[in-house]
Amino acid sequence: MPIVRGHHSFDDHFTQIPNAWLRDSRLSLKSIGLLAQLMSHSPGWNMSIRSIARANGTGSGTVKTAVLELEHCGYLRRGDKQNQNPDGTFADYEWTTQDPFQNPVTVKPRHGEIEHKEEQESIEEKSTKNNKRTTAQLLFNEFWKEYPRKLDKAKATRAFASALTRASLEDILAGVIRYRNDPNRLDEFTKYPASWLNADSWENGPLPEDSRAKKRREQQQQEKIMKEWGNESE
Repeated sequence: MPIVRGHHSFDDHFTQIPNAWLRDSRLSLKSIGLLAQLMSHSPGWNMSIRSIARANGTGSGTVKTAVLELEHCGYLRRGDKQNQNPDGTFADYEWTTQDPFQNPVTVKPRHGEIEHKEEQESIEEKSTKNNKRTTAQLLFNEFWKEYPRKLDKAKATRAFASALTRASLEDILAGVIRYRNDPNRLDEFTKYPASWLNADSWENGPLPEDSRAKKRREQQQQEKIMKEWGNESE
């Protein structure tokens, strides 16, 4: 049964968005929906990923996935610097809508435009698989960027895919950042990323007090003070 868009009293208050954007087969349905929602607002409007998720009754990880997909296809441009929360921890980047860096050429066809239905379905299946693969890589890149010890990337990629079946991207990234910034974490004893993921370590609390880490922090603070004194004397 078809769904027909009828005439409405608000038709003069419209959103401008090219048809090719809405039919871009590189984008998932959720990314197209987010893009349409973003374009319905006036230039200069901004809202955090968390706020968008709350307004749509979904998780921040779902919105972040769509944002990364839109960035990959050129519809969003990431800001140069990552924002910071009042407590000094890192927050979201700023993204700005833009025309995609390449004109979509594999758009979803209208009814009747393709003669060979089987061939088109095969193309769409490949496109869906490629889209899922690209999205998974983008999500892993976010994890890899934050993890403090970058070793055995191939194992980490597989472990990350498995971890996403047990937790959201938001929870994993929050755990990574907490682990990276833990004052008792020592670089030489930092877990391999695959081991950290396989152990569901995003659920862990703060590390126990470590005298070696404390001594190192004091040494780094002393070195910082000496460096500042040296700069002032020059």
